[in-house]
Amino acid sequence: MKKVILLVILACFIASCNVTESIVFNQDGSGQFLATYEMGDAIKAMSKAMGDEENKEKKEGGEIMDTTIVFADIMETYKDSVAALPEDKRLAMEAVRDMYMKMHINEDEGIMNFGMGMDFESIDELKDMNERFKKIQSLNAQGDQVGAMKDNSPLGEFMGNENSNVAYTFTDGGFSRTTTIKLLDEETDEAIDELFDETDESNQQFIEYFEGSFYNVKLTFPKVVKSIDIEGVEFSDDRKTVTYKTSWVEYLKNPRLLDVNVKFVDE
Repeated sequence: MKKVILLVILACFIASCNVTESIVFNQDGSGQFLATYEMGDAIKAMSKAMGDEENKEKKEGGEIMDTTIVFADIMETYKDSVAALPEDKRLAMEAVRDMYMKMHINEDEGIMNFGMGMDFESIDELKDMNERFKKIQSLNAQGDQVGAMKDNSPLGEFMGNENSNVAYTFTDGGFSRTTTIKLLDEETDEAIDELFDETDESNQQFIEYFEGSFYNVKLTFPKVVKSIDIEGVEFSDDRKTVTYKTSWVEYLKNPRLLDVNVKFVDE
């Protein structure tokens, strides 16, 4: 279990994967939130870099997994162990009790998808999703190592959305996704400018490496969408589902690129 959680945590911090933020709304305002990390291409790249491609042909019947892990079930099954955890770990478990983890792995086909989500009764329950993801990271015994990897990565401390927070609003007339960016200190601001300085050859290589990675947003509503204030949107045939995306590089430069305002058709 610890290995699985570690892989999901790594997915939160490795930019070389595609992320899809999906929200499905029901008529009464309840729904499902799911953030999926598609790590297949990243794993292939790492395997190739480590020379594992040559050994792959020798293996037969790679791992296949398609499962959902519910944190509430884990807490009930191992309630004695949970009760014996240090207070910070126990409180972290309580904070993510109503969340679940989805895993779809097929080594032979190069698929490795991890999802973290929750069912909600009201949109207000999504207001602290960033904090919930941090709690999941804190549950892992190797969380400090992951944090060190993050701190020493080219993205530094502004990787992983820690300098921004997303708020969602859902009403009878529409929906909005709004990002609030925390004030950066001068040192961090300079680091961001240096990272995306395309005149620096090493930075250019970094940017090119992540060009194929995207942050996708998929929203499904109980009503027909009348208008949306973002370009490049794909609509479902019934205009109740909208999908849009931006590259990881552009997203890291400006998380507000994923903000959107949606208006529904009057019924």
